Amino acid sequence: EILRALTGEFFSGAGAGPVGRTVFAVGDEKQSIFSFQGAEPKRLALESRAFGERVAAGGGRFEPVQLKESWRSAPEILAFVDAVLADRDVLAGVAGVDGEKVLALPVTHQARRGPGGCVEVWPVQPGETAAESDPWAPVDAEPSRGANRLLAERVARSIGAMIDRREAVVDRQSGLDRPCTPGDVLILVRRRNALFHEIIRALKRAGVAIAGADRLLLSEHGAFQDLAALGRFARFTDDDLTLATLMRGPFCEIGEDDLFELAHGRAGAPLWNVLRRRAGERPAWGAASDFLTWAIDEAERAPPFDFYSRVLGRLDGAGRSMRQRLLTRLGGEAEEAIDAFVAQALAAESRGVRDLESFLAALSASSLEIKREADEARTRGGGEVRVMTVHGAKGLEAPIVILPDTTTRATAQGGPLLDTDDGGFLWAPRKAQDCEASEAARVARDVATAQESARLLYVALTRARDRLIVCGTETREPAFRGSWYELVRRAFDDLPIGAFSLEGGGEGWRFGPAPRLAPATESPAGSLEPLPAWTRGLAPVEPGTTRYASPTSLSDHAKTLAPSPLAAVDGLGRYRRGDLIHRLLERLPELPAEAWPAAAARLLARERDLTDEQRAEMAGAALAVLDDARFAAVFGPGSRAEAALSGAAAGLPAGLAISGRIDRLVVEPGRVLVVDFKTNRPAPTRIEDADPAYILQMAVYAAVLAEIYPGRVIEAALVWTDGPSLMPVPETLMKRALQSVAAAA
Repeated sequence: EILRALTGEFFSGAGAGPVGRTVFAVGDEKQSIFSFQGAEPKRLALESRAFGERVAAGGGRFEPVQLKESWRSAPEILAFVDAVLADRDVLAGVAGVDGEKVLALPVTHQARRGPGGCVEVWPVQPGETAAESDPWAPVDAEPSRGANRLLAERVARSIGAMIDRREAVVDRQSGLDRPCTPGDVLILVRRRNALFHEIIRALKRAGVAIAGADRLLLSEHGAFQDLAALGRFARFTDDDLTLATLMRGPFCEIGEDDLFELAHGRAGAPLWNVLRRRAGERPAWGAASDFLTWAIDEAERAPPFDFYSRVLGRLDGAGRSMRQRLLTRLGGEAEEAIDAFVAQALAAESRGVRDLESFLAALSASSLEIKREADEARTRGGGEVRVMTVHGAKGLEAPIVILPDTTTRATAQGGPLLDTDDGGFLWAPRKAQDCEASEAARVARDVATAQESARLLYVALTRARDRLIVCGTETREPAFRGSWYELVRRAFDDLPIGAFSLEGGGEGWRFGPAPRLAPATESPAGSLEPLPAWTRGLAPVEPGTTRYASPTSLSDHAKTLAPSPLAAVDGLGRYRRGDLIHRLLERLPELPAEAWPAAAARLLARERDLTDEQRAEMAGAALAVLDDARFAAVFGPGSRAEAALSGAAAGLPAGLAISGRIDRLVVEPGRVLVVDFKTNRPAPTRIEDADPAYILQMAVYAAVLAEIYPGRVIEAALVWTDGPSLMPVPETLMKRALQSVAAAA
């Protein structure tokens, strides 16, 4: 539709020439795999043809260009992809049109890198024959293993063998061979089904580093369950099942036999009481009792975020944090689940949820999903095997790609609503009740699903750089026509292939040379240096942090100041009056002197609750200070209003710093003058009668300024707006005030 709309601007009518503009459209229908988002790859071919006809009619040139060059995959992989696409049904699928309407020529790729890649096909994996059910078998008896588990174990063994043998992949930066690492392996499935989870479990059991699922439901993760169980137990200690879960989990690490000894024969006594009573019998019981007792106390007074932050940071007897114990037991993938859990606790507090019960109830009822960013940065330094869907891998690549989910059928997108050719839709919930129209619409949807499945296969095959492995499980309808596995095996019929031995027995087929071994002297790309010893110990205790205080808060014997006479009349109080006068003294000096009265009137007019008499009194108090020649230096060149000041000084107690704001600061080459405005009424007539808190405030300012401006004379003064009058603060009074603070500390 975009192309059709654009062409109306380029041509004025039939036979007319172009008006100087060109359409340049790029599309690859082979990689259109998001039909659920409305993508229709056939429109590229249909619109291109219609556009070409219109261009030709207008005397212009239409040049469709095929982008055949590939900088990613080895020639052997591209030759295999071409063989798969040589099938007319597959080509119709990737073009997104019916077989007889295919417009594109057979797809071919041109590799821009050297040879050395290979494609492997393993035979489909059958499952073990299920044994007859034995009602007297132990509850933990190993059941027969299905095809999914057996294939997952073969995949895990094969990856481990690749790494142990140092099979080579081509380093993308240097172009040289290097040993493969877990981060070089990308396993792609059609959907997150049973095989998906079996592969993750098998890789973990085999000790292969794995990033875990690309998407994770938080409430199903082990880290979530352990953290939630701790919160539930901390608020309800009689929950024996939750306590038993915690004792077997990473927080307590009590063995199964030890737990049985505690729980068996307790005659109905709460398990928590038994654990506390017998805590001294075994170190593991004592450590568990201490930790859980601490957690109960913390849960009493800490909101959810604080509680879990303290839990994860708590160290055990060996110096390991509880976070480290979780990661050791559950693997590195648990880190994102832990972070998401704590983030949810913080978000809950911001919503006003400050108790564990409400937080855990809300979180358990939610379906928060974590999406991992599976980019290549995670694979550096050895990295982790990535397991994800083909949809999630769009745009990614890897030296080794394994496709284990190739024998399952594609499922149609959408529900009972079926689209019709004329743009309408039909409600057809059951195939058995289809009429002629709904049957045709259902067939059309099934065809579109099969076509998208072919394009999804193309995307999966072209993720590989050096090695592609295709395998699958035996199903009730093995190798049904149109399955990925069947299409791959058909392509192998037209290629020169050879047999090779599989890990664990059996025989597979390979197109291309066998994987090379990297030289023994090579080190894995991006390998990290061993961590220094200090990273495994406790951090040294940091010195006490500096305590910041307001200068006016340092005195504990401030006098009760006399209120403004206005307070008795209108209730404004001295603070409101003082704030407004301070604001006038801050802003008016920035204007010419002749503009001060009008500016003061405008500023005070914004205070709608003041009377004219109040505005006049406040303006008069401020202007009396500004017009007094004695204060010229205070508002002259080099002076600044509301100067922020923070820091420590030699005369202040150790570990104490001040943070405040100076009403007026004058910095000159030989001296620094600090001034504070006071609006008290009546103003004192002697500096000795001023509030001691004011004297201390100026002394602190002067002490910090002396550190900032060494070698200059530091002077301090109070300006009383009632009068007005300026009172210098003698150095002796300031020194005495600082000594009183030091003595009190």
